Amino acid sequence: MENTSAIRPVHRAVRPLAGRKRGTAKPVKERTAGMHRNGFLNHAFQPVWGIAFNDWQKAEQEFFISVENLCKLYGWTKPDVSGLSFPENIREAYNKVTEQQTRNFDLQVKIGQDKQHACCMTTLKSFDTGNHLFYIPVRPVWKMRDIQAERPRYQLFIALFAYLYQVAGVPFFNEPGTVDSNYDTIKNWLEEVDGDEDEEDVIYRNQQVNELKILEQAGNILQPEIQKQFQLKDLERLCLKYQNKQGADKYLTELVTEFIKLIKDYPKRALRESMYYEDEPEDNNTIYWEQYISFYWSGEDRLAKMLFRMINDEFQEMGYQEEPVTMQWFDRPQEKPCHVFDFEPRILSLIDRLSEILNDYDYEELNE
Repeated sequence: MENTSAIRPVHRAVRPLAGRKRGTAKPVKERTAGMHRNGFLNHAFQPVWGIAFNDWQKAEQEFFISVENLCKLYGWTKPDVSGLSFPENIREAYNKVTEQQTRNFDLQVKIGQDKQHACCMTTLKSFDTGNHLFYIPVRPVWKMRDIQAERPRYQLFIALFAYLYQVAGVPFFNEPGTVDSNYDTIKNWLEEVDGDEDEEDVIYRNQQVNELKILEQAGNILQPEIQKQFQLKDLERLCLKYQNKQGADKYLTELVTEFIKLIKDYPKRALRESMYYEDEPEDNNTIYWEQYISFYWSGEDRLAKMLFRMINDEFQEMGYQEEPVTMQWFDRPQEKPCHVFDFEPRILSLIDRLSEILNDYDYEELNE
């Protein structure tokens, strides 16, 4: 099988997600409802000149202390702006520091503000998500639901879905957002009867309409199941039960074991917590994280080609992408750069592997 299309900003080449076919159809320009950006990075990154401070002298002092700490760590030249007054001195010092950063380091240097910091230098580093659509197919799990022999595997997948939905925060495919809106668009297209259709086209259109009906039914039934309170002990119990079953898929048990390790290391960590994009473009030119990490119906059904073409056409026109970011403050001396990603590469890799297993099941069932 080929892989599903991946997306990425600034006209990069499309790269595939494991186990999926390359997409080829234009999604709506809507954000996912209920999601808010900037998780733990709930800070302002913006020029401070022109902003009124309660204590501008304290803000100025904090800024230049942080400049000194930053320059000392990276061996940069501390800018001399002694002839300038506030806030021009901050503007000039910031420009001189960022000139050194762009020549030498793959970092963003920003002025950060939050409840604890009025005006402090920070460094930010992004994690490259690799041009992927991290889409988790639901149809293969729906197929297992009423097959008694598949019950242990079905329960295991539902427990994984519950973790990804409740804790990690992956949006379900029938919730307002890119995936749901695209399925609605497809539905509207299919309702526009074309009088020039031949018999074969009519049959295919009816099959697509029927797939949408199944999709809607499955979403209404499965979502309440993954909304039941997630408990790690339940996932461990179900994994052990499935592992002891004759004919158990060792790749699935290995995957679930890795998920269990991740959850123990980060019991409450959500994907949105490290997602950040600095600016809010007026033309809505940003791909937000919940648009490329999501549950969806299937990559093997009669809707997939249209769905992926729509997503690709839209995303490839975007200039920016919201990605995981780590941040280091310089309000005090720092011994070393501290930009380590652990949770994000682990969970995205596990989502990729989970999707591959489900896609293979979906494909095999389709071609039996």
